[in-house]
Amino acid sequence: MDKKYLNARDFIGMTDKNIYETADEFQRMLDEMDGHNANPFDIVCTTPMGAKMNVIDPYGKGVFRTTSYVTSNYLGMNTHPKVKEAAIEAIEKYGAGTSTTPVIGGFLDIHGILEEKIAKMHGQESALTFSSGYSANIGVLTPLLNQEDIAIVDMYVHASMYDGLHVTNKKIFGHNDVEYLEKLLIQYQGKYRNIFVIVDGVYSQEGDLANLVEICDVSKKYGAYMVVDDAHGVGVMGKNGSGTCNHFGIEEKVDLITGTLSKGIGTIGGYIAGNKRLVNYIRHFSRPSIFSASIPPSVAAAAAKVIDIFSDEPEIIQKLWENTNYAHKKLLEAGFEIGKTKSPITPIKIGKEITAKLIARALLEKGIYIMPATYPAVKLNDARLRMNISAQHTKEDIDYFCKALSDIDNKLNFTKKSILKR
Repeated sequence: MDKKYLNARDFIGMTDKNIYETADEFQRMLDEMDGHNANPFDIVCTTPMGAKMNVIDPYGKGVFRTTSYVTSNYLGMNTHPKVKEAAIEAIEKYGAGTSTTPVIGGFLDIHGILEEKIAKMHGQESALTFSSGYSANIGVLTPLLNQEDIAIVDMYVHASMYDGLHVTNKKIFGHNDVEYLEKLLIQYQGKYRNIFVIVDGVYSQEGDLANLVEICDVSKKYGAYMVVDDAHGVGVMGKNGSGTCNHFGIEEKVDLITGTLSKGIGTIGGYIAGNKRLVNYIRHFSRPSIFSASIPPSVAAAAAKVIDIFSDEPEIIQKLWENTNYAHKKLLEAGFEIGKTKSPITPIKIGKEITAKLIARALLEKGIYIMPATYPAVKLNDARLRMNISAQHTKEDIDYFCKALSDIDNKLNFTKKSILKR
């Protein structure tokens, strides 16, 4: 490979090289980024994940005290005093972990309490927790679909959904293209045992919302089952952070909601919520559930407390939206392209991968920690800075970010102006 600015796409299907040769080629890409002081993936954090973080510079400039936009901890729940207290009490009572799976003794009363709260939050009958949101998406799809079924999937759903569909048939429809979705539903009606339509509530890279009302209506019209991954909707959308399905008032039309405990809830783990009998079936046939240890007691207790806080302290969610609306307004006024976002996930479109990495590095040196989103998280040449806004940010933080980004653009001419040249 002689070209510069390699990207991850170059390493897919490298049939002429063995695993070590491929790894050597990949190291070339890392070395190339290091040559520009622009490898964003080697940064180490030394403080809690939040709006203010200390990070160790991999290029020898010491520790940066930063305003951070990298985490999906939208409400700062990981450091909320009541949440930490609940986690500590659970460790004192139950210990650090269960060391076994839920079905062979690792299911504690506190897991049951959490699952009841998750189900209630989503307006569903039952819920099941997993060790991660990724495991939840794989764990819900693999026991339900096989070669007799088909999944019709929005092209922008999370990678974990795609990974859960390897044993079944799938068809991808254009993002939020309800008209094309209906054509596919008509085409496949009666040809498969089950048809599943799978979408995200809030899309993790674009920050926009699914057209859930229209998608649910057309799916039910043709007898398809609806699955919504609401990882980025919980704590953000809906009444008291109940999620995107609540926001659109279609909870009763959705068959299964999947989610994570690692974003708005601020801990770790995942879950599904839906019909009690269906969830019970999945509980006993989902391999990621029956072959993985249950989430630690401290996590279960902390997550359950967070769901209470959503209702008890709604002003935190209100603050998140004040910051989100303010940031979107300021970015647009400064001339930056942020797509169709309707959430705290704010994509600042750049284009070229190396450009996004260089901008992220320049911002880090100004005390701003933000990650570039590049292939395979987004399409080639559609790189962006992924700005995650939180309730912990201040207007002064956002003002400084916009000024710093504008200063970099005015000096190096590779943000607003480069977008126009793509």
